[in-house]
Parts: sequence; structure tokens; C-alpha cells
Amino acid sequence: MGKAVRHVFWAVVLVACALTSWRPALRLFYPFPYAGIVENAAAAYELDPLLLAAIMRTESRYNPEAVSPRGARGLMQIMPDTATWAAENIPLPDFGLDELDDPTVNVTIAAWYFRFLLDHFHGRVAVSLAAYNAGPGTVQGWLETGVWSGALREVEAIPYGETREYVRRVVQAYRLYRRLYSSSHQGHQGLLQ
Repeated sequence: MGKAVRHVFWAVVLVACALTSWRPALRLFYPFPYAGIVENAAAAYELDPLLLAAIMRTESRYNPEAVSPRGARGLMQIMPDTATWAAENIPLPDFGLDELDDPTVNVTIAAWYFRFLLDHFHGRVAVSLAAYNAGPGTVQGWLETGVWSGALREVEAIPYGETREYVRRVVQAYRLYRRLYSSSHQGHQGLLQ
């Protein structure tokens, strides 16, 4: 029964898209919640806010109280050790792990950390996304041993299935966010060209 309901649901979505402009219909599935917070953090760390939105969608589906089985928390699913380290470097005085449930704090830490990864990996977005998921040391090892070149077109070479799928999902979401919201974010030409 569940499969039939899903098919009917998607049929209704497709009809709605056909009868109306596709953009408003797709924005239901790819909203931009916390836009002000995301845009402020993106500006502070020179990131595309739409990429941060894509990461947020993939990580938590916009749930500020999300907690992964591994302990990652908040909208951007930050690990506690990473959050503590980032908070010291930002700096966020008197930071406590409970603040990871605060969207502003969570997105700020994630934006700082993603900027750190981009700088560390010389602006390579796919590599930085993989590192956001699997950890920079792990990804550095893949690059150094030639397991993965770091190219988006060679994402199949990523040894961790979860990370491979994560990079694909964020990239897909980012491309959709760019199509849906790029008129309001003209400053970025797209990072995955």
C-alpha cells in the first residue's frame, strides 16, 4: 500500500507542476528555511548560501533538533568535538554543546567549518563535501593514496557508500536550489561547474 500511495503522491505533484509554474511546486520540496541565518553565515565566510541550504536539507531536513545515531546535532549535523574546536577558532565565547540546537549557532559553526574545509582542500567543493561527511583526515588519505581523485565526475571512487551518496545528494540539492533561487543570489556563479 505504501508504494501505491507514493506513486499517487508523485503523480499529483507532477500534475501540479504541469498545471502551474514548476518553481513554486518544487519550492515545497526544496524550501529555504532559516534563509536570513544562512545568508548571514554565508556572507561571513564567503560561501554560497544555496550550498549551505543544500547541506542543511541533506543533513537534517531543516530540523534544528536533529541528532544522528553518531551524535551529530542540529540543522547542519555538527559533531560535538568539531563544534567545540570550531567554537574556539571562531571564537564563540562561552560555547556549550546545547547551543548546537540553536539554528544561528549551528549554521555559523557549520559555515566556518565548511570554509575551513574549502581552504584546506584548495576550493574543491566535492572534496570538501566528502570531508564534511567522512572527516578531513579520511578524505586526505583517499586523495594521497589515489583512491579518489577528488573529481565530482569520479564520485563512484569514494570508498564509503554513505559519503558517496552524501556528495551526490548535496550536489543534486545544490543544483536544484540554484535553479529555484538563483535570481536572488546572483553573486555566486555556481561552484560545481
